Amino acid sequence: MLKSPHRKTSFRFSATPRASSRRSLACVTRGQQTVDSGSIACEVDSNGIERLSLREDGWSYYKWRGHDCHYISAGEDNDGPLVVLVHGFGAHAYHWRYTIPALAKDGFRVYALCMLGYGWSTKVEERYSMELWGEQVIDFSRDIAGASEDDQAFIAGNSIGALAALYAASTAATQCRGLCLVNSAGNFEPGAAPGPEKQTLAQRMVKEVDSGESGEKTLLDKLQELPGRAVALGILLFTKLRIKVILNQVYEFEDQVDDALVRSIDMAAEDPAAIGTFYQISQAGSRTTSAARDLLTAYEGPLMLLWGEKDPWMTPSKASRILEIKPEAVYTPVLAGHCPHDDAPQQTNMELSKWMSSVSSEVTAS
Repeated sequence: MLKSPHRKTSFRFSATPRASSRRSLACVTRGQQTVDSGSIACEVDSNGIERLSLREDGWSYYKWRGHDCHYISAGEDNDGPLVVLVHGFGAHAYHWRYTIPALAKDGFRVYALCMLGYGWSTKVEERYSMELWGEQVIDFSRDIAGASEDDQAFIAGNSIGALAALYAASTAATQCRGLCLVNSAGNFEPGAAPGPEKQTLAQRMVKEVDSGESGEKTLLDKLQELPGRAVALGILLFTKLRIKVILNQVYEFEDQVDDALVRSIDMAAEDPAAIGTFYQISQAGSRTTSAARDLLTAYEGPLMLLWGEKDPWMTPSKASRILEIKPEAVYTPVLAGHCPHDDAPQQTNMELSKWMSSVSSEVTAS
């Protein structure tokens, strides 16, 4: 049976895997200062809004398919529903720095993961695709958050994370209570092929080398990869130098693009394995075999579109296309850019919490 959405007044952050013994953790703020009460700290930003403090060594880790993957959790002992948060391209679990404490205070049990290859999760050369990340979301929701048919989770995803969330919600529907697409990537046009709607420079320049049925790369394969790897390296280094510039282009409020956010993204690029990982991630779109429209059509649960209306990449016209397919979806526009959960966190958190509480109340009543 789904737990009640009624709130508790206290919550905890986890700094250890779910299966391990845990300390009681607190989040405290005083004025503009960070107060660490012996575990994970929160702070208030320049506008007085509470958020997680950046922790450069990360929070919690778990094994997925032999790799160390990272996540942040809060409110594990609350009475409310489970919530799984999925980040977008180049981001990580900490990108939900405002959402995690806000939803935990509203009584939800909150889990945010770093997809493989991103953030604090292992940088590894895998055959990345939307299916791979979607399967990770399914496994994480079940094995770490504890989602099941009797205790379903809401899944919210931003950008490409919205596609991974959509894959998880449509493929493992029995463990999903509701789906929130936050400025979703993906091509929802009729007949659209799987993969990106518009290819990025990296996707246009970096092409996969076919190693044949064996999958083992020959010397010739490796030589053919060199131009693509060189391009990936150049794009990665150029992007690393322009993180703040790029973020400012897609955020509505520039003061939200602060040093902590920039640093959190920059750290991932410092990993020596980041270059090879980025080369493989650049090919994820071409490896994806599930069409976004097909996944959306297959999904039959409650749906929310939480949309930053000033997004220059995923404009409101994409939300309109989704609404044509799912007219029953709840559409909530926000004055924000591509990442409303970090750009306009107060309104975003309020709307998301309100929608999830409403859906949960309807389930409880039925």
